[in-house]
Amino acid sequence: MRVDQRACGPRRGGLRSPGAVGVTEHPQVTRTREFLDAFARGELESLGAFFSEDVVWHVGGSHPLSGDYVGRDALVAYFLRAREESGGSLRLEPEAILANDEHVALFLHVTGEREGRTLDIEMAEMMDVRPDGLWSEFWSMPDDQASVDAFWS
Repeated sequence: MRVDQRACGPRRGGLRSPGAVGVTEHPQVTRTREFLDAFARGELESLGAFFSEDVVWHVGGSHPLSGDYVGRDALVAYFLRAREESGGSLRLEPEAILANDEHVALFLHVTGEREGRTLDIEMAEMMDVRPDGLWSEFWSMPDDQASVDAFWS
């Protein structure tokens, strides 16, 4: 697995710019940045293009958004619902992105506000990568599942 060496930057200060330490960025790291940038711009309908048609997105916990979302349409609907439920306040700040040809792992600082509640967690996420480069399955693990459940409930 190739590690994105730029992830050694400050904890909340973001990742260093590409090429900062003379390491070639893996294409899946670049792809992950593009995904996060599209999310930040609110271009949620475009996010399906990063995933296989039969993607499975697992959302843990015990809240109304928990469950498995199967297929691009279901996944984009999930993204849209999360935006609606959070009033568009969700922010995903990457702290580290690791990738090879088969997997992407990322660590995010996730914040949001909803109906007087706030979310401020660290999230570890992993995606399987198909040979065509599309993401086919997703798992995540927050550092505080109870906070996630309370936020979405």
